[in-house]
Amino acid sequence: MNDAKKSAIAKLAKMGLTEEEVLALFEEEEETIVAEDGESSGGESKSWQQLVMEEHVGYYNKRYNTNLTFDEYYEGVVNEEIEVHYNWKQMLGLEEPAVIPVDPDVKTEKFIKNGN
Repeated sequence: MNDAKKSAIAKLAKMGLTEEEVLALFEEEEETIVAEDGESSGGESKSWQQLVMEEHVGYYNKRYNTNLTFDEYYEGVVNEEIEVHYNWKQMLGLEEPAVIPVDPDVKTEKFIKNGN
C-alpha cells in the first residue's frame, strides 16, 4: 500500500469511514460518492454520472410535464430520442473530451508566483 492510501485511510478513519470504504475510493473502474456525514447507506452505491442523470430526469419531467423513470430517460438519451444540453457520451466515458490547446502566449509567471 502506498503512502497516499495510508494517509487517506488515517485521515478518513478519523471521519468514521472504515478501511474498506476508503479503499473503495481508490478503485479505478467506478467512482464512489461518500456522504459528508460519513454514513454509508446499506443500498447500492451510484456513480456520479447516474446521480447527475437522475437529477436531470427530474428537471426534464418538470419542464415537459412528463413522468419518465430514470431508465426511460436514460434509454431516450442514449438512443438520441431525447435531446440534452450536456455531452452524455463524454460523461459516460464513451467519447474522449475535446482537448483545449494551450495558448503559447500565456503568461505563466503570474500563476507560478501566486501558487496557482
